[in-house]
Amino acid sequence: MSENKRRRSSSPDFMGRIRQSARHIETEAKEGARRVQHEAQERVRNMTPQQKNGWRKAGRIIGTLLLVFVVTLTIFSGIFMAYINSTMRGKVEVYLDEFETKVSTELYSQDPDTGEWVMYQTLYLNSENRIWTDLEDIPKYLQEAAIAIEDKRFEKHHGVDWKGTTRAIVYTLFGKNVQGGSTITQQLVKNVTGDNEVTVKRKITEIYRALELEKRYEKDEILEAYLNEAFFGQSCYGVVTASRMYFNKDVSDLTLAECASLMGITNNPSMYDPTLSSWTRENNRERQLTILGAMLEQGKISQEEYDEAKAEDIVFSNGFTISGKYVGSDGTVTDLEPEEPSTDDTESPADEEEPTIKGRYSWFTEAMIGDVADALVEKYGITDKVRDNGTTYTAYEQAWDMVHGKGYKIYTTQNPKYQKIAEDVCYNLDNIPYTSSYTNSAGEQVEDQLQIALTIVDPTNGYVVAMIGGAGEKQADRVWNWAVNARQCGSAIKPVSTYAPALDDGTINGASVIDDYPMLLNGDVWPRNANWRYQGLTALHTAIAQSLNTCAVRTNLAYGVDRSYEFLVNKLGFENLTYTDSQQVGNMALGGFEKGVTTEEMAAAYAAFVNEGVYTKPRTFVRVEDANGNVILENEAQSTVAMKNTTAAIINHLLQEAALNGTGYEAQFSGMHIAGKTGSTNSNKDRYFVGYTPYYSCAVWAGYEHNQRIVASGNPCSAIFRKVMSAIHEELPDKDFFSCAGLTSVAVCADSGMLASENCALDVRGSRVYTALVAADNAPTSVCTMHTAPSYTVNMADSDGNVTTVTGSVLNYQRELIEGHDEIVVEDAFMMLGGWNGFFGDEEEDNDVNMPNGDHDDTMDDSVPDMSGFLG
Repeated sequence: MSENKRRRSSSPDFMGRIRQSARHIETEAKEGARRVQHEAQERVRNMTPQQKNGWRKAGRIIGTLLLVFVVTLTIFSGIFMAYINSTMRGKVEVYLDEFETKVSTELYSQDPDTGEWVMYQTLYLNSENRIWTDLEDIPKYLQEAAIAIEDKRFEKHHGVDWKGTTRAIVYTLFGKNVQGGSTITQQLVKNVTGDNEVTVKRKITEIYRALELEKRYEKDEILEAYLNEAFFGQSCYGVVTASRMYFNKDVSDLTLAECASLMGITNNPSMYDPTLSSWTRENNRERQLTILGAMLEQGKISQEEYDEAKAEDIVFSNGFTISGKYVGSDGTVTDLEPEEPSTDDTESPADEEEPTIKGRYSWFTEAMIGDVADALVEKYGITDKVRDNGTTYTAYEQAWDMVHGKGYKIYTTQNPKYQKIAEDVCYNLDNIPYTSSYTNSAGEQVEDQLQIALTIVDPTNGYVVAMIGGAGEKQADRVWNWAVNARQCGSAIKPVSTYAPALDDGTINGASVIDDYPMLLNGDVWPRNANWRYQGLTALHTAIAQSLNTCAVRTNLAYGVDRSYEFLVNKLGFENLTYTDSQQVGNMALGGFEKGVTTEEMAAAYAAFVNEGVYTKPRTFVRVEDANGNVILENEAQSTVAMKNTTAAIINHLLQEAALNGTGYEAQFSGMHIAGKTGSTNSNKDRYFVGYTPYYSCAVWAGYEHNQRIVASGNPCSAIFRKVMSAIHEELPDKDFFSCAGLTSVAVCADSGMLASENCALDVRGSRVYTALVAADNAPTSVCTMHTAPSYTVNMADSDGNVTTVTGSVLNYQRELIEGHDEIVVEDAFMMLGGWNGFFGDEEEDNDVNMPNGDHDDTMDDSVPDMSGFLG
C-alpha cells in the first residue's frame, strides 16, 4: 500500500461505538419496559377482580423477565468490552503494508524489435502467485463487478454489514453454515490472516479487525488490496496473474464481459474455473450473467453495456470460448469441440503457440534462477543455517527462496522466440531418435534416451538467449540440467585450447604444416590412428578440418600445455578445469578433461571468434530490482581481449572450411555463413558440435546418462544445431564474418608451409601450392626448400593396383621414425628422399582410436577425403 494513500479515519474509535451501542440498547429496553407496564395498568383498570388478579401475577413475571434481560444485556456488554480490551486491542489488527510485500517475482525479456522489456513469467513460493497493481490500473468494470456481487453496500458501511453479520451469527448459533454477511473488508481480513474457522470467536475477531481496518485505510485502498489478494484458482492470487492465466492479457485490457467472467471465479475456483472442463466453463457463464445482472440492477452499467457484454463470446487462454467453441492458432473458429485440456497441464490444441512445459520453468529460466541465487549469496554473504528440526538450510536454498518470495523484477537475457524454437526441436524425440539400454542396480535392462544439451550465446554481449538441458519435454523443476553441468567435449576443444593461442603468440601461423605422425608416450605409440595409418606432413587447415589428433597434440606441446590451460581459464572463462588438466597434453589438446566443460562455456568461448577476439562472460540476467524498484544486482558485461582480431579472423576462415568440407558438414544450412568444430570422446560416449554464425554461437552436446556408447547416423549434435539455428536465422540476412587490417593471403607450399616455389607446383602428386590466410606480422618469409628439382621418378599405384610412373619433385625431408614399430604407415613416406615406394590414397573406413589413460578424441569417425583431390 503506497504511503501517500494511507491515512487514519476521523470516525469515533471502536470502544466509543461499543459503549454507545450498549447504552442505546439499555435505554430502548427500559423504555419498552415502561410502555409495557403502562399498557398493563390500563388493562387492569378495565378488568374484573379475577382478571386483575391473574394479570397482576403475569405482569410481575413479565417485568421480572424484562429486568433480567436488561441486566443480562448490560452485563454482556461489559464483558464484551472487557474481552475486546483484554484479548484483541493491539494484538489482532491487520496492517496492509505488511501484506503487500508478499508478491511474486517478475521475469522480463527484451523484445528484440522494440527493445521494450516484457514480462514473460512470475516466480512464487507456496503456490501463491501474485503481482501487485494499483487500483487505477484495474478496469473500473472489474472494480464494479467485485462490489456488485460481493458487497453492494461497500461504499456506505464502515467495514461490517450488521444485517448480514447478525444473520451469520444466528446461523452459527443454531448449528447451520454461515451464509454470506461478509463484506469486502471482512473478506480481505480473512484472506490476509488465513483465519477460516467457523466459530463465533473468529467472527467477532473478524468484525473487530474490519472496523479497525476501515479506520486506518480508505475505501480505494481496501478495494485495491482485495483485488490484489483474492484467489482465482491455479495458484493465481490477484487480478493481474489471474488475467494472464485465463485471458493471456494484461488486466488493464480486460473487457466488461471478461471482468464479469473473471470475478465469477473467486466464489469457488474449482467450480467456476472456465479452463478446467466444459462443466466449469458453463458454470462460469452462468456466474458471469449473474454478475452482469447485478451490475445492471445496481446501476453500474447501462442496458446497452449489459447486452454487448452478454453477447461477447470471450476467448480463454486454452483456446475455448465461453460458449464452447474453439479458436485455433490461426484464428479459425470451430463449433465442434476438440478434446478438452485436463487439469494435469498436458498439451491441448490451444498450446500450439507455447511450448509445453510440465515443470513451471524452462531450462533457461531454471539456470537463470540459479545464477541469481549464486549472486545473492555472494552479495549478501549468506551462510548455511540449521533449522529447528536439525536439517541444514543451505545458503543457496535461502537465496533460491529469496528469488521466489521477495517480489523482485529480474531482467533476463532470454529471447523467447529462440527459446521456443530450441524447445520445439529438442522436445520432439523424432529429432533425437536414439536410445540404448543399460543394466540397473536390480539387474534389469532399462532403456535410456540419448540426452541433449544446447546453449546459444550472443557474441556481442554474452547474452544466453536460449538453453536446453535435456531431451524431450521437461518433466519437473530443479532437475539435472546437462547444459550447465560439465561433460567431455573431445576435439571441439582444439580451436580454443590449442590452435587459437598458438596462432596468437606465433607458435604457428595460418600456413603452418604439422606432421601427422605419432610419438612415444610412456612407452606407447600415441595418439594412435585407425590401423596405424597417418597422413604425414599436413597443412593446418587440413589438420583442423579432419581433426587430426597428432597435429593437435604436437601443436599443444609446442605452445605449452600449462599455457594452454591458462589461456582457457584466464582468457576464455573456463571454470571446471583442474590442475590435473593443466599437466596432461591429452586433456588440453584433445578435450579429455578430468571433469569436463559446459555448453555455456563452450558457446561463449567460440563467440570470441565472432566478436573480433573479445571474450564476454556468458550471462542469463542483466539486473535485479527489489519490489520498490531499487537495483540490488547489476550484472554488467565482463569482456576481455582473449586474442588478436587477426587470430580470430584466421580461426573463422579455418573453421568455415571445417564446417563446410570437414567433420562439421552435417551442420550446414543454406543462406548463412557457418563455422564450427565437432567433438567426440573415446568409444563415442559423448558427441559434440560447437558452431557459430556472424550472429550467434551455439554449443550442442549429446550423451547417455549412464555413459553408453552412442550409435547414431552421423553426429546428432550437428543435426540439432542445423535444425535449431536454421530456424533462428530464417529471417536474418546472410553476412560474412568480420574482416580486419593486418591480414594477408600468400601462396604457400602444402608440405613445408613456406612460400611456394615453382618446384612445389611440380610435385609428383600434382601441384602442392595453395593460398593461405595469415597475419601479416606472422607470415612465412622464406621460399620452400623442401621440394627438390622435378627430376625424380615415382611409381604411383591407385586403389585398383594400377601402377603409373610419374616424374616430378619429391620432398627433401627426413622424418624421425619410432623404432620397432614398422606397422606404422605414413602416407607421404614414398615422397621422402630415401623413402619407400608406398601407396597414396586408399583410406580405411574404420576409425576407432585408442588413447592411453582414457583420454578422449574426436573426428576419426569421420571419413577423410583423398588429400590430392581435397587440395585440388
